[in-house]
Parts: sequence; structure tokens; C-alpha cells
Amino acid sequence: MKILLIDSQFFTRAGLIHLCTSYSSELSIYEAPSFELATEYLQHDNQYNLIFLDMDLPDAEIRPSLALIKKHAPTAHVVLFCWSRPMSEVRQAMASGVRSYLPKDSSAEDAKIAIRTLLKNDRYLPDESRLTDISPRIPQAENFLSPRQLEIMQLLAQGLSNKEIATILGITEGTIRVHLSTIFKAIKVSNRTEATLWYLLRQKRLVS
Repeated sequence: MKILLIDSQFFTRAGLIHLCTSYSSELSIYEAPSFELATEYLQHDNQYNLIFLDMDLPDAEIRPSLALIKKHAPTAHVVLFCWSRPMSEVRQAMASGVRSYLPKDSSAEDAKIAIRTLLKNDRYLPDESRLTDISPRIPQAENFLSPRQLEIMQLLAQGLSNKEIATILGITEGTIRVHLSTIFKAIKVSNRTEATLWYLLRQKRLVS
């Protein structure tokens, strides 16, 4: 079985690879920390059985990414592999070609079940309770932001520029701009000042 893993976080990729290879030794796994590299893989070879796709890639949006995957690897089983999202977003991704959904915060047992299922090329969806919309106990915007995006918000709230944030995180200013655009849409603000206010109010709420 041939697998393409598209995820920007090394430890996440390593963990998924370890889990997959613990159930089968007959796997060829290709890692793509960016969608740019994933595109190169897809252009050279479209014979992937499974494609794990993170929803929070810094260099790509989910719908164009799925469209490109569908173009180059139309028979691949695409798995949405991301932190828990509102069901409305998951539905949209499935309407665009995703077959399975594996939340990154799944329990160890659920993750094992998911991988065993996917390696049989069967469809996997979490327990029904994981597919409901966001619980009212959790602020909705929290579920739109990845750990990296929250990290960027923390630095933004300190008054740092895009260049300073990029230097601290070891990524490009362009990547920071992409993240901020995604963040602004997710938390429904239009500028840095409003985003900073949102973050400070969030921190106050968490403390209290």
C-alpha cells in the first residue's frame, strides 16, 4: 500500500507513521511537510492508496488542495487528518472528495481502530458524538485554530510584527500572512487590533 502524508508537523507525521507501520510492514509512506512538496509527489506519481491531508497547512487552503488531489490522484482514499473541527467544515470537505475523517485528538484506542480500518481501505468516521457541532462549553473559535495559529496569536498580542514572528518561529513572512488571513476569517475579525483583543479576552476567560 502506498501512502502520502501531508502534514506540516514532524512529530505528528512520525506518530502516524509509527502507528501505520505497527499494523503492516508492506507500506510505502511518503512525507510532505508542505502542499508544495505534496504537489510534486502527485505530479510524478498518482498511484496512492491513502492520502492523509491536514486541514491547517500553512501554504494551502482545503478546497483547492482537494481539487488538485482529485485531479492527480482520482482513485486515492483521502483522509481528513486534523484537529477536531465543526461538523459543517467536515461536511464541506467530504463534499469535496474526502472519504474519511481522523481527528488528531482521537483517543489511542480510536486511533488504532481508525488505522486498522483505513489500511483495509475501508471508510472511517469517528464515533457519532465526535461528529456533532461544537459543544457550548467550548468557545467556538477555539476549534478553528491549530496550535501553531494560537502560537502566532500569542506573539501577535505582544505587538510583534510579521517579520519578528516569522523569525521567532523559523518560518517565512508569507507563511505568517497566510496564517493570519486564516485566523482572521476563523475568529471573524478584520485586522490585527481586533485579533489582539480577541486573544486577550480569550486569555482572561481561560484564567477565570
